Amino acid sequence: MKLQGIVVPMITPLTEAGMLDCAGLEKLTNHLIDGGCAALFGLGTTGEGPFLSSAMQEEVIRQLCSFSGKRRPVLAGIASASPEDSILLGRKAADAGAAGVVVAPPCYLPMTDDELFDFYSQVAEQVKIPVYIYNMPGMTKITLKPALMNKLAAIPGVAGYKDSSNDMNSLHEVLRDLAGKPDFSIFVGPDSLMAETVMLGGDGGVNSGANLYPEIYVSCFKAMQAGNLQEVMRFQKKIDTLQKIYKVYQPSGNAVAMGLKTGLKLKGICGNSMKFPLMQPDSGKEALIRRIMDEIEAI
Repeated sequence: MKLQGIVVPMITPLTEAGMLDCAGLEKLTNHLIDGGCAALFGLGTTGEGPFLSSAMQEEVIRQLCSFSGKRRPVLAGIASASPEDSILLGRKAADAGAAGVVVAPPCYLPMTDDELFDFYSQVAEQVKIPVYIYNMPGMTKITLKPALMNKLAAIPGVAGYKDSSNDMNSLHEVLRDLAGKPDFSIFVGPDSLMAETVMLGGDGGVNSGANLYPEIYVSCFKAMQAGNLQEVMRFQKKIDTLQKIYKVYQPSGNAVAMGLKTGLKLKGICGNSMKFPLMQPDSGKEALIRRIMDEIEAI
């Protein structure tokens, strides 16, 4: 069945010692399901996925599948420099009960379009659960062009596309060519572009801010589907205001996750520890994040 709605690229709750905070992960899982999200996406950029050891990556997906209990599908993020490691993690995610994998191209070495096609063909053939292609050139240094996406979408087992390139011209091309493809989902990563993408035929967003306020993103998505532009604009203003949280801890390597973790700490859901060697949040900035949250909730 085609996946639509808000897919949450979950933060990874960690203890101060850098271990997985299972209690925090369970609370977060319930928070997101109660907020109406369509799916849970672990080990993405917001989840510090590539920074985690392979053992912890496997544990995150195993625990997330357990806590979800099939109430929502779980997607496992895969981002490795090694194609073999990507396929291995995908198989282990499938064994743990994941409903799909979100696969970034192998990083470090440049790849031609033909090489990328061969990579995704092998992943889809060997992992055997739905594959969602992840385009995030800011992190991988590889851009998946619209012409290539047309070819990748035809690979059996490829179920969708997540665009985090921030290149709306390219996304418009993909939407024009593939939005009507049955059982193929098109999602956008940047929070502020979700409503626009849905208006143009997209299927939803993979939006980091939904960790903190899933109900805002879900309501904006539903309002866009219903054509209620007045409500869309109200929720869009909340979403745009939330972007301030992403800047509080700049220039940290993952200021987005750090800001969201601090917001979740203020909500009593989990702590805000980051994965070594990322800097740890300055507790002196918690009051500023609380003020931004108050501003969001007042809109």
